[in-house]
Amino acid sequence: MTTITVLYKGASMIGFRAKGHAGYAEHGEDIVCAAVSAITQTALIGITENIACPCKVDISDGRLELILDDQATDEKREKAELILGVMLSGLRSIESQYDNYLKVKKKEV
Repeated sequence: MTTITVLYKGASMIGFRAKGHAGYAEHGEDIVCAAVSAITQTALIGITENIACPCKVDISDGRLELILDDQATDEKREKAELILGVMLSGLRSIESQYDNYLKVKKKEV
């Protein structure tokens, strides 16, 4: 199972932690894992490359973490939060169809 923990500070989304493998199908055939990876990595690229928002990123096998830097400008944080919101919408859509393979949680930090 893949678990996505969306991180909040108050009402603001400040990042996410994705871990695990969905286990829907064999490696290379797992559509749930592929969809989750595409959505989370696109959010990462949008935040780090398109808006150049400073953040902490940690990537390893079966794990992706992104946390916005406290020093980011308000404008960049707002844009990053918009990207994170779109990511969350996409993940919730997948979760609604494949809830045995993907769990999306919220955590206050």
